[in-house]
Amino acid sequence: MKWLFCLLAIMATPVWAGSAIPDSEAVSWLRRMSDASRKLPYEGIFVMQMGDRMQTVQVENRPNGFANESRLVVLDGQPREVRCSRTESVTLAWGAKGQQMERRMGNRHFPDLLPENVAKLVGFYSLRLGKTIRVAGQDCQLIELTPKDRYRWGYRLCAEQYTGLPLKAVMVGDHDRPLLQYAFVKVRQGVTSRAAVAMPSMPSVEDLHPVENSPIAVRQLPPGYSQLAAVKRRLPNRDVEVEHWIFSDGLSHISMFVEPAPERMVSVKGQSARGLMNLLTRKLGNYQVTVVGDAPSPAVNFVAGNLDLR
Repeated sequence: MKWLFCLLAIMATPVWAGSAIPDSEAVSWLRRMSDASRKLPYEGIFVMQMGDRMQTVQVENRPNGFANESRLVVLDGQPREVRCSRTESVTLAWGAKGQQMERRMGNRHFPDLLPENVAKLVGFYSLRLGKTIRVAGQDCQLIELTPKDRYRWGYRLCAEQYTGLPLKAVMVGDHDRPLLQYAFVKVRQGVTSRAAVAMPSMPSVEDLHPVENSPIAVRQLPPGYSQLAAVKRRLPNRDVEVEHWIFSDGLSHISMFVEPAPERMVSVKGQSARGLMNLLTRKLGNYQVTVVGDAPSPAVNFVAGNLDLR
């Protein structure tokens, strides 16, 4: 059990006694972290904790021109692998039914959590610098992002002092409650290109088509959110194509799915056990609209409440 106590110590959130910093300095730190997670080659092992659930993940990032391509392998439980580009990810899982694939758009994975355009974040988050701590044997600078409204979660990040690579991240909810935590236990930066050849390419999973003439109109989005994508796609266990809309403020992401409503549809509102994910389903005309995201319920409710039937 000694290893478990070590992991819990790594995941523990340090006491904050940080000071506010000017927007220019905040943007500089955020840009360093965003650039490092995209442009630096690195490999390592990190721990992810959500509630009582803990997973160990191996990650490798191999920059590919102006983009990046990452591979994450879950080291415990059911064999699972995630391959990521900057705009999408594909999850591969192996079980009794063989290999299964699931495509996701707009989401990112630790340590690549920040958007390229980090300057917009300072309009909706206040930043504080904390103390310097050690994570995975390296010095890193604590940085706290506190939301200025109720439409987004807070973040506590720890950036490696020299490169800016995030070594630890905590998503923080109401009353300072940790919702999701990541921390490297081992990481190596600036790795050689020996593994670049072995890096698997993104598999082709499904065809995506731009949404045209949608029956649903979005009147307004929560402050700071913008539309990232609107495509038609075929989801697992669906007989027809579904519209998939993605909205984000750069850190939080909200998806909207539009599909024909079943004959006996019941509106649903709920959240995950820890409150990280929130969901609302409603009927508009002959359509079922599901709004779900890793965002507070006011943000999800805002999107769902600002929809019209064309």
